[in-house]
Amino acid sequence: MFSPKKCLDAPNDYEFPFTPYEIQKKLMEAVYDTLTQKSIGIFESPTGTGKSLTLTCSVLKWIEDRENLERKDLAERISNLDLEVKRIGSTVDVVEDWITASYEATEKKKQLATHRRFQKLLQLHHDRLKEMYEHQIEFQKERRNNNSKKMVLETDLNPEDELTDSVDWDEKSGNFDRQDQDIDDDEDKYRPIQVFFCSRTHSQLAQVVREVKRTPYGRRIRCVSLASRQQLCINPQVKKLPNVSLINEKCLDMAPKNKEGKENIGTKCCKYRKVNLMQNLSETALFNIMDIEELVTEGESMNACPYYAAREAAKSAQLIMLTYQMLLHRQTRLQAGIDLRGAIVIIDEAHNLLDTIAHLHSCELTLQQLLLVQQQLTAYKMRYLKRFSAVSLLKINQLIFIVKRLVKMLQTETPVSAGKMSSISRVLRTYELTAEAEFYNMDLFALLQFCEKSRLAQKLQGFSEKPDFSKASDEHLESSATKQLLKQIETSQKNNLKNKTEFEKVDDVNNQKSFNTVTPISAPFRALLTFIQSLTEKAKDGRVVLRVDGTSVVGNSTLKYILLNPGAHFADVIQDARSIIVAGGTMQPTRELTEQLFSACPNRVREHFYDHVVSSDAVLPLIVAQGPTGRRLCFNYTERSTKDMLSECGMIIQNVCNVIPAGVVCFFPSYEYLDLIYNYLQKCGILERIATKKRVFSETRAAEAAGSSVEKLLNDYSAAIKAQSGGGALLFSVVGGKLSEGLNFADDLGRCVIVVGMPYPNRQSVELQERMRYLDETLGSGNGNEYYENLCLKAVNQCIGRSVRHINDYACVLLLDERYCRADIQAKLPQWITRSLQIPKTFGAVQAAIAKFFKNIKSKKLETV
Repeated sequence: MFSPKKCLDAPNDYEFPFTPYEIQKKLMEAVYDTLTQKSIGIFESPTGTGKSLTLTCSVLKWIEDRENLERKDLAERISNLDLEVKRIGSTVDVVEDWITASYEATEKKKQLATHRRFQKLLQLHHDRLKEMYEHQIEFQKERRNNNSKKMVLETDLNPEDELTDSVDWDEKSGNFDRQDQDIDDDEDKYRPIQVFFCSRTHSQLAQVVREVKRTPYGRRIRCVSLASRQQLCINPQVKKLPNVSLINEKCLDMAPKNKEGKENIGTKCCKYRKVNLMQNLSETALFNIMDIEELVTEGESMNACPYYAAREAAKSAQLIMLTYQMLLHRQTRLQAGIDLRGAIVIIDEAHNLLDTIAHLHSCELTLQQLLLVQQQLTAYKMRYLKRFSAVSLLKINQLIFIVKRLVKMLQTETPVSAGKMSSISRVLRTYELTAEAEFYNMDLFALLQFCEKSRLAQKLQGFSEKPDFSKASDEHLESSATKQLLKQIETSQKNNLKNKTEFEKVDDVNNQKSFNTVTPISAPFRALLTFIQSLTEKAKDGRVVLRVDGTSVVGNSTLKYILLNPGAHFADVIQDARSIIVAGGTMQPTRELTEQLFSACPNRVREHFYDHVVSSDAVLPLIVAQGPTGRRLCFNYTERSTKDMLSECGMIIQNVCNVIPAGVVCFFPSYEYLDLIYNYLQKCGILERIATKKRVFSETRAAEAAGSSVEKLLNDYSAAIKAQSGGGALLFSVVGGKLSEGLNFADDLGRCVIVVGMPYPNRQSVELQERMRYLDETLGSGNGNEYYENLCLKAVNQCIGRSVRHINDYACVLLLDERYCRADIQAKLPQWITRSLQIPKTFGAVQAAIAKFFKNIKSKKLETV
């Protein structure tokens, strides 16, 4: 790619839609410089400081400046080379060393030809964009003038036209659904620098899209939002399927040409993939900034597929919005046609980036799933035995053998304790598992390739849905114990479905929307393939946790692969991208991030930390080390359930509610402890006394699972605060729950945030122990404990960040535990908290500080008025 010789100087105006604060100016300058230097930037800017908008404005400004410089510098180089060639050509006959002069002339001509070719590609790119823009304008005019007539004409196309158009579109857009699809070479077209903006959820991305629209860039930037078929599909036959794997297979099966190269005709071909309509939707999405919901609405109104239209539009977009999964998971990137070469990658809300990468590449396989796969594969093999080639039959037999060996490992008898079957866990390296299961000599790569090319997962799924499948499968099962267990699984699942309430059904639908969700009944074979894929990873990068459960009749035994080295799956992003911006409200401590992700390129990493936009007197952070009775507060696992700690906690909450106006949000380490506190406060009458001042709301595990219930809880909490006569509300929540991350408790919704104890994760967890052991082995002794402590403090910092959301906001933060007094703990708290952190000696001093804080705030507001 052509690279200008000149460097970009930081501009004076980033076209920020508001008058920027000083820290916003500094952040934009630092981002601009990071992109210019092709560096990796780690940015911490507290929540509520306009971080996302600041990032986008600085990056979009850099993109526009770079494109202008590129055109100007290219024209200058061509002009200078042209003059050089003419000069050398005019003197070659008179110079003494004519051979050197001729060689120099030849080299200059080559450079000139290269630059002119690049200039031609650049011009073709701009001409194509101009043509697409003008076509989109004409289409919108026709649509407004004669919308109903146009839609009738286009939906009445005959099947032959539909097939032809769809095939043309598929060839034009390229089939990136194949993982081995080669990405276009740089030689045949101009590739602009693209910005991939990545965040945790689609709702967060939609918020960024809305902010971009408010800027001057919103009128001229080409921005496209990408998502999976599950979010974008508008075909009723496809989107009703229960998980993303089935949706993907069904969509591919309904393509004009499926993976086997056969043409689909009639009703089997998706009617939303007509080339003319999809082209119109693609251009509309490219030149009109839309979030996911707006894109789907537009696709429904035009009868065109939003998924493929967005993918086509993304090829010409400057800013591409996508979630973590689509960016950080290589297989998903390839399937979506995402090319990161020379691109700028922005990862927002990146405080849990390491854990996110590890989670995306970890997987779990249950005994239930294995038994169902064994049943399906065996019946499928016997049903089509005479049709298989020798190679296909060998591969299927290998799969059946692997499944049987894994089943045998999970059905191993467990030790008996006090007359009851107990559970055991073992940790294995991948090669230890394959050796113990006796398939270490099989080529797992070849096996996975066979399953992909033959589309065995899709065929097996269709076969298992046939009415006579159960009867046919029972005839070929070898083990009576397996038959019995399968019957128990089937009976258990039928009873569960029968007893489900409507709330639980909604709950399941929401859970199925998570990335890579696999349910035992609908897609067990895909879970097996994902697990086999994990066994092909480097042995040192992960572990397999084998749990044999002897406590359940049906069996909850599992094989779980856990990724220990996130850097192994982020290396290609670092290698391909021009520059990477990692940003969040609570990025510190950053040492584990740099050591695990950027250890291969430490010289490229630049760290930037910014203070909050609010003044120090707008936040009152207090460490409460003693309760009202003078007892020290230590909510560790041993002491937190004692009557003394429960009583002290209840009295503190009651006293705080007496002096703090509006909303109070109280975070507890776990749902179990929240329930324990709640029941204790209810029993001793404290909850009733609090209710005379504030309405009490509590997050539950069921509400955590159901997004709609969380929304209702927040609406009720907000309504109680707005009702001034009620005096406000108290909300009990859990650290790490839906209310602790990404939600906004601005203004009266969060005048006080209380964090009870320190939410350390369960140290007895096998997965956590393996991660800590791995860090000690690879990064040095003590890094495991450092990781353990960081997990706790990052969760605390996320809770604290819910309080102050804008420059005119104010709140107090109470940290209830004497362990917060330690200097090493305070060093990991946000800078805007530690700058004014106080440690009162008594609880009376805590109450006095709170009362004085709100009195001063009230006085300032009166002075302003």
